This record gives sequence, structure tokens and C-alpha cells, in this order.
Amino acid sequence: MTRNQAPTDPTTTDLLGWVQHTIEHLCGSTQGLTEAQVRTPVAPSGWTVAGLLGHVHDSTIFWLHHVLGGHPMTFEEDPWDNDPDLPLVALVDRLRQDTAAACAAVEHLGNDTAPLWWPDGAWGGYRQTTVRGVLLHLLNDNAAHTGQLDMAREHLDGGVWDHAVDGVRLPSRG
Repeated sequence: MTRNQAPTDPTTTDLLGWVQHTIEHLCGSTQGLTEAQVRTPVAPSGWTVAGLLGHVHDSTIFWLHHVLGGHPMTFEEDPWDNDPDLPLVALVDRLRQDTAAACAAVEHLGNDTAPLWWPDGAWGGYRQTTVRGVLLHLLNDNAAHTGQLDMAREHLDGGVWDHAVDGVRLPSRG
């Protein structure tokens, strides 16, 4: 460690690792799906797997880059891209790369420090006051989306996430 480098906080490091784990699960859950499948509505609201990936990308970058990293933005209640116009491979690559870069940029923050920016007045006054709180919020949100994608995947082709292989297991075709 150099003199100018802050020591890492093990709680922050651990939570960022879990955030990246959920992103890897989301990305891995899309392996083998076709472009048509990821654009097929899988819920009555019309959301698609591609839309879910776009939403998770924008949400993850919002919390890590803007809120924790201290990069203010013009805030809108629902700025997430729920219908990205990118091929699946590009969506997955963007999600992985941007999440890794955003995690690396905030890994030095202490878990009990305040976020560097917050959209005042957002969500009826909802607010997290620590890095740990923001990361737990993000982890909870991404975990919920992981479950949604697991259900969508099963609906689309019968594939289910198998922790034993850290990937999707497709039903045997007999």
C-alpha cells in the first residue's frame, strides 16, 4: 500500500464482491438464450430479459458511480433503460465491465461513511446514510432481479440456475 492509498474496508470489499456475484449470476443466466428470447415479454407488464439487464445496469451504475462515487446527475424517478437497443452480447459485456469499473472506483470507501451524493427529495424522502446501507440496498435489489430472471429463464426454455455448476441447467430432452 502506498502512502496515498487508503486501506480497504473489509465490509465494503465483501459487499462489492456480492454485488459482482449477483451481476455474474444475471449474466450467466442469459447464456444460451437467443435474441428473440431476450426480447420476448415474460410478464404482464411487458418487461423482457433485455429490459431487465438494461434496468440492472442503469440502477447499479446509479448507486455505485453517482451515489457512492459522488457524481451528481439530473435525477428522474425512473431513468433506467428498460428497453435497451443493444444485442445480448453487448448488454452482458456492458453490465460486467461497467459494474467492475464502478466497484473498483468505490472500493476504497469505508462502509460507515456517508454516500458522496444523494438525490435530495427522491422517493418520498427515502435515504441511505452509509456506504454499507447503499450497498445492501443495491444487493437486495439485484438479488430480487436475479430471482426474476431465474423465473423468466425457466419460462422461456425450462433452464434453471444450478449452483452446483454455477450456471444454467437445461431440462433433458427425451
